[in-house]
Amino acid sequence: MEVHTYLDYLKRGYPVPIRLLEIQPLLLEKGIVKSFSAANATLVYAIQWMEGVEFDLSKSAVKVHRARLRKIGLDIGKPFAGEIVSLQKQQI
Repeated sequence: MEVHTYLDYLKRGYPVPIRLLEIQPLLLEKGIVKSFSAANATLVYAIQWMEGVEFDLSKSAVKVHRARLRKIGLDIGKPFAGEIVSLQKQQI
């Protein structure tokens, strides 16, 4: 099974560490979600993913939150490797 690692993103040229508290505002700023509560719900999935929860990827709610998180470069369908990095290019 593939695991997210920082090195993989370095190889792709997208090394952008993302802090847990940045996920919610990022979802709102990019228009991925329209409400604070939707951003919070998706953030909870990211936290559970970091804690090692394995999701049933066939469930519709999981599909929704996974799709949202994938838009910022996180995939809860893959095991957490101890670091959060996003595929989004770093703004300088």
